[in-house]
Amino acid sequence: MKRLAPLLQALALACAAAGAQAADFEQVQRIKTEKAIPRWREAAAQARAQRDDPPNAATQAIWQGLDQQTDAATGKAPLPQIMGAPDTRNPRQLLAHSIWLRWRILSENADARYSFAYAYKLSHMRDKDGDFGQEAVIFFLHAKLALTLDGNRCTDRSKAEHLMDWYPAQAYLQPLLAKIDSMSPQDKSIAMMEAISLEEMRGERPPMRWLCPSADPAETPAADADIDLLGTQPRFVRDARWRKYRSDLLEQLTRVAARDL
Repeated sequence: MKRLAPLLQALALACAAAGAQAADFEQVQRIKTEKAIPRWREAAAQARAQRDDPPNAATQAIWQGLDQQTDAATGKAPLPQIMGAPDTRNPRQLLAHSIWLRWRILSENADARYSFAYAYKLSHMRDKDGDFGQEAVIFFLHAKLALTLDGNRCTDRSKAEHLMDWYPAQAYLQPLLAKIDSMSPQDKSIAMMEAISLEEMRGERPPMRWLCPSADPAETPAADADIDLLGTQPRFVRDARWRKYRSDLLEQLTRVAARDL
């Protein structure tokens, strides 16, 4: 698995060398557009090529089994199986699961649950060059960002808010959270900028009925409704309203992160 070398760190070092107190927002946007996003796009292509060319029959069987248990429309996902697998003692299974998760996230625009799972897997991986802790942080921050964005498509955000609290409370993620807490503000900002770049590379996901509860399971209002229909609360806010929220949040987070670069 190819380790990422954060290109945004080059911007932070350049600003420090110049004696700047913070990175310029336009500088960050340019680096993000010209370097970070294309690099994530390249990583997505690599993940797709790796998924299309299994290294052996055993890995192919694992991937096919996971695919059969996946349905983005209903929210069905084999994540409990992946997270419950004792693959920290089975490097081949760990690698097979990790490659599949990476492909789903980068190439198939999977929802936030996959990024939480992948962050956990990365936190247990090592190779000859060391651990993957830096990428684990990036994907954990991306999971929180993606869940925030997708949850705000819902008129009832209770399930998204529950998941936002539930994942960080899991015991298996505590070492990763401790690592994030120990990071410097600059390193956290670099990781956040990578997470933002990853999300912008992937683009928006469609509204998720499994994430957005409805007061009446039988009602099916238009997905762009943001008012009650015959007294029934719709599942989703209007697309235009949500897209403005998404754009505003990504810009706001970029500006906040840029201040610590």
